[in-house]
Amino acid sequence: MAGSSGARGTGVAMKALPLSVAFEVVSRIALAQSPTDAMADLRACSQLEREERLECLDNLLRNIAPARPVPGSDNWIISETTSPVDYTPIITATTFSHRGSNDYPMQLSIRCRAGRTELVVAGPVFARDGKDHAISYRIDDNQPVHVAGAPPSSGTGVAFTGDVVRLLQSLPEQGELAIRIVSRPGAAQEGLFSLGGLKLARQRLATVCRWPHAVAGPRN
Repeated sequence: MAGSSGARGTGVAMKALPLSVAFEVVSRIALAQSPTDAMADLRACSQLEREERLECLDNLLRNIAPARPVPGSDNWIISETTSPVDYTPIITATTFSHRGSNDYPMQLSIRCRAGRTELVVAGPVFARDGKDHAISYRIDDNQPVHVAGAPPSSGTGVAFTGDVVRLLQSLPEQGELAIRIVSRPGAAQEGLFSLGGLKLARQRLATVCRWPHAVAGPRN
């Protein structure tokens, strides 16, 4: 039976990913949306052979429809640990887009490790590394801002360049952040993120990462 062009596109995108990356993408979204049922389905997928496993993951991801975040709610998943090397704190705040240019949500993460803060966007179009990508972001109905993308210090995705701490401190506590990533071959992905809950996540990151106080405050 022939499927829709959107369904075919999602299947191609998932099969283009390394199996380990595909499994990580689905598992993170599953944990954020419906931990119990979705993780049981993930375990079932993991028992299949490679091709069947990819198809199973693709079908599972399509069924995990991210709910539109409620303004003011805590949309961020915060995880904290300690480096086994130098015992410095490692903290990550992650949220997912609720509207995008394809069937897969984008992931936006604020990471702090060894005193360095990164803002990283991840998604199927740029799952391998962040080389040769351009970023544009827009807050609500304001004009878009263009910045260069770079590989993150670890993992996959595209990292914002420039003064990331100042950018994060300038974001409003409510509203929406639209992000568009374009690769050199021309592939693009867009995502719309709710800024609800950013205040609490930002406060925690500022404390753990010891952000400087002399930075711009959030926009009103």
